[in-house]
Amino acid sequence: MNWTKASAVAEILSSVAILITLVYLVVEIQQNAEATQAETRQAVLDSDQQYLEFYVDSPELMVLQYQSDLSDEQRIRLSFSLVTFIRMRENNWLQYENGTLDDVTWQTYRLSIISQLSAPQSRAWWRNFGVERVFDSDFISLVDELLANEPLFDRSPHIAAFD
Repeated sequence: MNWTKASAVAEILSSVAILITLVYLVVEIQQNAEATQAETRQAVLDSDQQYLEFYVDSPELMVLQYQSDLSDEQRIRLSFSLVTFIRMRENNWLQYENGTLDDVTWQTYRLSIISQLSAPQSRAWWRNFGVERVFDSDFISLVDELLANEPLFDRSPHIAAFD
């Protein structure tokens, strides 16, 4: 056998093997990205369910958002509840920005920020709490932009829907 031909055949086989390896790696990376997004969506859902269970156990916190005169203890409880919620959404936003949370999921959760901060006490908390010391500045800008043209609700539209 001619060494030149053998070398050419070996180079062709090597190139084919490299191409197959690259295709395999692309498929693996895509599957890994999809799995990471699915895991992120599940983690977001789990944290939301825990937060909703918290409200089921403490429904007065929802009502506090609409009361005009709160005691110091009520303000503290409401504040910690709102910090928890906004921290969850900030984390969702960070995951979205990093590409591990898909656009459809983020857009759904993004709307809940408006809903949560459209109650009078919640909006006052957002304006006066000093969020710049607690949350990411770009996230704060996003929330401010979301709230810019949103009216305050006298009571939760979700509760009012039962009327």
